[in-house]
Amino acid sequence: MLIVLIITVILLQSFFLHRTLLKPLKLISEEAIRFSGENTLPVTKLREQVSNKDEVGALAGSIDIMEAQVHDYIENITKITAEKQRISTELSLATRIQADMLPNIYPAFPERFEFDIYASMDPAKEVGGDFYDFFLVDDDHLCIVMADVSGKGVPAALFMMASKIILANNAMIGKSPVQILTDTNAAICSNNREEMFVTVWLGIFEISTGKLTAANAGHEFPALMQPDGSFELFKDKHGFVIGGMDGMRYKEYEIILKPGAKLFLYTDGVPEATSAENELFGTERMLAALNGERSAAPDKLLKNVRASVDAFVKEAEQFDDLTMLCLEYKGTDEIEFEQKNK
Repeated sequence: MLIVLIITVILLQSFFLHRTLLKPLKLISEEAIRFSGENTLPVTKLREQVSNKDEVGALAGSIDIMEAQVHDYIENITKITAEKQRISTELSLATRIQADMLPNIYPAFPERFEFDIYASMDPAKEVGGDFYDFFLVDDDHLCIVMADVSGKGVPAALFMMASKIILANNAMIGKSPVQILTDTNAAICSNNREEMFVTVWLGIFEISTGKLTAANAGHEFPALMQPDGSFELFKDKHGFVIGGMDGMRYKEYEIILKPGAKLFLYTDGVPEATSAENELFGTERMLAALNGERSAAPDKLLKNVRASVDAFVKEAEQFDDLTMLCLEYKGTDEIEFEQKNK
């Protein structure tokens, strides 16, 4: 009789342990294995299967909460990833649109023997605020622009496009550099709630005479090389930046480019390129890169400067847009030009 009672107690205890401990723990273990392998719906309501009101039940409830949180986290990450991919695609499109806004087919004027021109723009981000432009106002006048918008990224790129269009529209009417900058400044200041600005160097080059009439609105000094000379900074007078204050006045000046002369324009991304040691590239290194092969064609000169910048900064991150332009004046004597290039 005693043996029967002991066996009965043991069986009851085994049933109790199985029902209240072993079975719930097995369910919890199986669910943990399932969820860790799938991390997907359906999220099992483990607490509904484990009726325990003790620590085991609390553990089952905690696992339900953890699964729901992990699932929400994965869902959010998926949405964020999709959004990043969408933004990346749109930025790539914006990069192409911005590149297409700038002259990028070379030779730019294959029918003109009097001059050669080449430019490049490498944004620090997907889109940048630097821009250059060059176009014929008429058969004898070439407009050249080098500019740098305040800020970076998409806002700067939008401001850049607006500034480029306003400058070009004013230039195509036949205005002088001073009048172009003055009227562009007035147009931008009339609706500039974000208080952005742009530095601009703008010149009108008279092809038949080699006369360059230019004005500078807070931009970098151009570098000039006359025939049989070397590149040197031409320290022109700076006016105030475009968009900084309404009613500003600008001054213009003239340079006579002799056949063989070259003009180099750039944004501050060139002299301010920074190495890992936090040292600036500077204008002296820029001039040295230009003068290292000053007889080279404009495209080669730009490549030489870029190679020098890259060798200087090495693996350091590019923090600013890097934009350059070079104009070479070859003169108006077509016969002499053809003889030199035979």
